[in-house]
Amino acid sequence: MGLMLIDWCALALVVFIGLPHGALDAAISFSMISSSKRIARLAGLLLIYLLLAIAIFLIWYQLPAFSLLIFLLISIVHFGMADFNACPTKLKWPHIIAHGGTVAVWLPLIQKNEVTKLFSILTSGPTPILWDILLVFFLCWSIGVCLHTYETLRSKHYNIAFELIGLIFLAWYAPPLVTFAIYFCFIHSRRHFSFVWKQLQHMSSKKMMIGSAIILSFTSWLIGGGIYFFLNSKMMASEAALQTVFIGLAALTVPHMILIDLIFRPHASRIKIKN
Repeated sequence: MGLMLIDWCALALVVFIGLPHGALDAAISFSMISSSKRIARLAGLLLIYLLLAIAIFLIWYQLPAFSLLIFLLISIVHFGMADFNACPTKLKWPHIIAHGGTVAVWLPLIQKNEVTKLFSILTSGPTPILWDILLVFFLCWSIGVCLHTYETLRSKHYNIAFELIGLIFLAWYAPPLVTFAIYFCFIHSRRHFSFVWKQLQHMSSKKMMIGSAIILSFTSWLIGGGIYFFLNSKMMASEAALQTVFIGLAALTVPHMILIDLIFRPHASRIKIKN
């Protein structure tokens, strides 16, 4: 599968604008360590983070279709949680499912011909069972959209409703990689940066935040570049790029999601309540 210029631009946005939003994870981890041995403990946490990412990467090549399905599922939760926390509404899970599922469920189904080609590259073959499961996800997403839209319009949260409707139409008309890049870079990553920056101002120094973000971003780019050139020796450049970006994102999303959604958000909420 060859990529158009606009697809390469979308991948570049994901790598250089979207990916660094996870580079603050070191500063986040450091801010939650109260021990005097903070550097040693941080090194241990980063090692666990890296090993978990490597494990996910290796599992993907052993069970690609299953791994892609799990990646889509956790993307619904992770993206939806970020959108909900940025603009909370009364119906939490319909909000999460509606927003998170727009990219992970609606986009693949409405652009099935193009996304089938992308999925085939990521799984090294056809995935008919995955599409059957996505239809079940679509039913859940549709219910979530209806409940969420009703609630946002009833409570006059028009900006939230219009954002969701705009994303739905964007996914319908724009190329899949472009839709993903716009959402990932300019909605999800922007909200993540805003949330983390606000929280860490009370827990960590700006020097630590900026320094860790720069170091981890360049480290990720170097590792990703190495993986890309290795894969490019075995397959087309476009296929190597897609596997590097999306399997790499999946590998990083699992430890990132554990840290942000299961550890840091509750930790930040407890601190907010105390203050």
